[in-house]
Amino acid sequence: GATHHNQRCCAEPKLISTAPLIVMGCTMMRKCHLNTCPVGIATQDPELRKKFAGKPEHVINYLFMLAEEIRGHMASLGIKKFQDLIGRTDLLRTYENNSNPKAKLLNLGLILKNALHMRPGVNIIGGSERQDFQLEKRLDNKLIELAQPVVDGKQPNININMEINNECRAFASTLSYHIAKKYGDEGLPDHSININLKGSAGQSFCAFMSKGVHVTLEGDANDYVGKGLSGGEIVIYPPKTSDFDSITNVIVGNVCLYGATSGKAFFRGIAAERFSVRNSGVVAVVEGVGDHGCEYMTGGCAVILGLTGRNFAAGMSGGIAYVLDVDGSFRSKCNQEMVELLPLEQDEDLKYVKSLLEEFHQKTGSKIAQDLLSRWPAPAGQFVKVFPYEYQRALRQMAETANKTEVENMTAVPVVNSGVRDIEETINDSAVEKKRLEKVLDKTRGFMKYGREMAPYRPAEKRLKDWDEIYNFGHVRKGLRVQAARCMECGVPFCQSSHGCPLGNIIPKWNDLIFHNNWSEALKQLLQTNNFPEFTGRVCPAPCEGACVLGINEPPVTIKNIECSIIDHAFEQGWIQPEPPTKRTGFKVAIVGSGPAGMAAAHQLNKAGHLVTVYERNDRIGGLLQYGIPTMKLSKEVVQRRVKLMADEGIIFKTNINVGKDISAKELYEEYDSVVLCTGATWPRDLPIPGRQLEGIHFAMSFLESWQKKQMGDG
Repeated sequence: GATHHNQRCCAEPKLISTAPLIVMGCTMMRKCHLNTCPVGIATQDPELRKKFAGKPEHVINYLFMLAEEIRGHMASLGIKKFQDLIGRTDLLRTYENNSNPKAKLLNLGLILKNALHMRPGVNIIGGSERQDFQLEKRLDNKLIELAQPVVDGKQPNININMEINNECRAFASTLSYHIAKKYGDEGLPDHSININLKGSAGQSFCAFMSKGVHVTLEGDANDYVGKGLSGGEIVIYPPKTSDFDSITNVIVGNVCLYGATSGKAFFRGIAAERFSVRNSGVVAVVEGVGDHGCEYMTGGCAVILGLTGRNFAAGMSGGIAYVLDVDGSFRSKCNQEMVELLPLEQDEDLKYVKSLLEEFHQKTGSKIAQDLLSRWPAPAGQFVKVFPYEYQRALRQMAETANKTEVENMTAVPVVNSGVRDIEETINDSAVEKKRLEKVLDKTRGFMKYGREMAPYRPAEKRLKDWDEIYNFGHVRKGLRVQAARCMECGVPFCQSSHGCPLGNIIPKWNDLIFHNNWSEALKQLLQTNNFPEFTGRVCPAPCEGACVLGINEPPVTIKNIECSIIDHAFEQGWIQPEPPTKRTGFKVAIVGSGPAGMAAAHQLNKAGHLVTVYERNDRIGGLLQYGIPTMKLSKEVVQRRVKLMADEGIIFKTNINVGKDISAKELYEEYDSVVLCTGATWPRDLPIPGRQLEGIHFAMSFLESWQKKQMGDG
């Protein structure tokens, strides 16, 4: 959003944008519409709001530092005040973007031309000319005067008849201010102030209108009708003398009922785009809507008696919409990511929709409502119930809580607690509970409901008796979907950034695929960026988990375990097979060193079709993977499995050849088209630290190499 700061009465706006939001802790998750903000900013969830750590002082400090930096820039230009910057196009220069040929075609001369040269003598000092908004002419002034006796409690109700035109903006909003100032959110009793209008209303008609105010407009209205509606009722229908069909004509503009919280709205005609966006409690009936209807809706009800535009119900997490699918196209226009489309067949739904149709017809004279009622309940088969999954979950939770309370109150018969009944209650680490979780896992709020797997290792008493890998792969695999559900699919995923994953692994993507049990596609995503996931999934220090946004205030996602499980599952299923290139380039490449870098280089160059030979001075291929990492962290069978796979793909491995001694660099240069050096450094640093002279203190690489060889029967 944009933040503006005013100097005196009329200053130039200063756009600060989202920076103050980031100062308060925003991580740009792009989850504001889901009520799952992990840092507690864009959410009403009390548990998430506890995580909000922002303070006013953080924003104040940011603004002070911003002002100080701006002062420095202005001082370097010899400017004392912001006002002195206005019109100074001589201080601007164009950025020469030579990499974009289209940018060279732009002529910014007119933008950078000083306007005072074209219109000399014009006053450009902000606030020097007072603006007259002619507020004394507002129709609300007359409305407030007429309704004042009711607001003051001197009479119970009043009927007001007026004419309106499109110069009248935010009609009834100031009246609602006076009502709210005196009565708060409760407003007035129903039908205390009844307003009948004729004409074409301006923007924000009945915005923030309070309870007890009922407005009927014979005509039409512009954008933002009922914005922030707070308990009032709006009825709009075409002039009674009109001869056009209301169901094919727009009667209200864009963004009607935006952020409305309570009340009713009946529009006999089509509403334009973004109807009922962020509605949290209003009941509305309309004869058609444009694009993005019911977007981010969290409560209330919308009945649509005609066609809808595209992207209906995007981000809709609450409330219900009933849509008359007149031509069978609704499903293709609805964004079904967060909602389920159901038939209108429940008795309570049938009764509710019928009652709204009756009220709509009675108040607007709608012909489509009249036709539907005359044939009811047959037309119910054309209706589609748009039911958000999150709302269904909340209703189930309420039912569970109510049932639990009812059982607890039945004291005549003792009740044995049978354990957890749903994921909204506590999560126990038991096999039975995990089976239940598998059926009803919640990806949207998984990071709140499920804890990080903290026991990925085999029992210590078993690990002590062998040199096998310490990981309990079977246990990890069983709870993998639960762990994948903890991934928040951040709008800005730091885990796959350069400081989160040097390989650029598309982590949120394959986390989501594992959650949906799509292992084969997860493997494809993983192999796009990672040559050897079976190595990184075991021994990588996992900077991705350190960069995980969830780690700000919770244990991060178990990314490494998911990565390892994907590739191990692929080997078990036989999906990983040798894939020699279909065509060879004829170019020969020598790679010196068979550690992680050498093997990755060989793998990539071989895929490109080159003839690759890898030279290793030790007796086995793998370098650090083979001799620098203990078996309990990385099984040598895993290493050799990959080496064999690469050999089957056409890569030649030569061991016990020390380049520079057994074969010279000149010989390599003459025999191969290219030489790639992928050598590591095994020479130790002998540090004079306390205890260095004690028995049992060895250099890591020399000790590990000799010990690994002994384990393999070489020593």
